[in-house]
Order: sequence, then C-alpha cells, then structure tokens
Amino acid sequence: MVKIGASILSADFSNLKEEIKKAEDAGVDFFHVDMMDGHFVPNISMGIGIAKHVKKITKLPVDVHLMVENVSLFIDEFKGMDYITFHIEAVRFPFRIINKINEINAKPIVAINPATPLDAIEYILDDVYGVLVMTVEPGFAGQKFIPVMLKKIRKLKSLIVENSYDTKIFVDGGINIETAPKAVKAGADAIIAASAIFGKGNVQESVKQLREAIRGVKYG
Repeated sequence: MVKIGASILSADFSNLKEEIKKAEDAGVDFFHVDMMDGHFVPNISMGIGIAKHVKKITKLPVDVHLMVENVSLFIDEFKGMDYITFHIEAVRFPFRIINKINEINAKPIVAINPATPLDAIEYILDDVYGVLVMTVEPGFAGQKFIPVMLKKIRKLKSLIVENSYDTKIFVDGGINIETAPKAVKAGADAIIAASAIFGKGNVQESVKQLREAIRGVKYG
C-alpha cells in the first residue's frame, strides 16, 4: 500500500500536538519534518528541537528532511529518528553520509531536486532506503507540482525495477488529490503532503480524500 506522509510545514505550530494527533488519528503513515538553514534553500524552518518534540508526541515513524549545506554536522543530533533525508546536491561524499546515518540506526533517504539528473544518484540507489523526488523547488510549502517530474519518477522506478533494488520512491511537493494519483501511477511508494493535509481546516477529511484519491491506483 502506498504510504502517506504528513509534512508539518503547514501545521498550526501553536497547536502542534493537536495537529499531529489529528493526522495520526486520520491514518497517515509517517511524519515529515523539514529543516532548512537559509543557505541550501532560501528559507529557514524547524530546528532540531521540533523534530525531537514530534518524535515524543507520535508513535509513527518520523522523517527528518535536511535541506542544509553541512549535512554531516546534523546527523548525530537526530539519533532516534526513523528516516533521515539528505540532498545529493549538498554532499560531496554520499557514501560517508549514508554510513553515518546507518550508524545511528536510521534509514537513509536521498533527496533529489527537480533539475538534478538521476545520474547523480544512480550509484547509491542500492545503498539507500529510499529516494525523495522533489516535485517542486524545495524551500516553501504550497507550490505547484511540476508535471515533467512524473517522467523522472517513472524513469527512476524503471531503474529500480531493472536492477532488482528494494529502494522506495518518496514524492514531495505540490501533492494533492489531483497530483497524488499521478505520482503513484508513475511509481511512487509514498507521497508527502503539507498544505493538502494541514491547510484545509479538516485534517481528518483531508487525509481521507487523499487516501481515496490513490486507492486502487497502481504503477504502470
């Protein structure tokens, strides 16, 4: 079954615990926490404390998305998290980052920006738990899905299948009831939504609609 991740970037931070509980009760599969440094992306968002706070609130897996320049400086701070996502564009030695993430018993996910070719991650595909395909330019919630990224997702899926890898495909950016089924059909194993879950007022209904939109949709 395709998993749904709730990105707290669009959550009401004055009621974060309640927001997380609502999403949890609505049936999301994991939480996604974006950490931005204002350098790798033109925005500053949640710090280490927020991710740890989310982990204390929920029993679901927590994915920390490092949109930062100095990835290696932060990994040890996130010990106890389930997934740690780093950008291939931000690292020179990805195998070292992957090993470091494995050492703290988290699952490594490599993120790739819209304009970055798949060649950049081809040789680490079998060493990561998943690939996060960004379908918007990273940094801000509420952006529109870039349609040509469906071609990228499909190409990545083919690469994974052809090599018999067990690598999962996560898709993040502009995910809603219209784009989610397209991403799943192209090969996504998990979709991540922010404003489509937390930005519509009724979290329970938003997750239900998203789940309904991808129900029965298969890769191919």
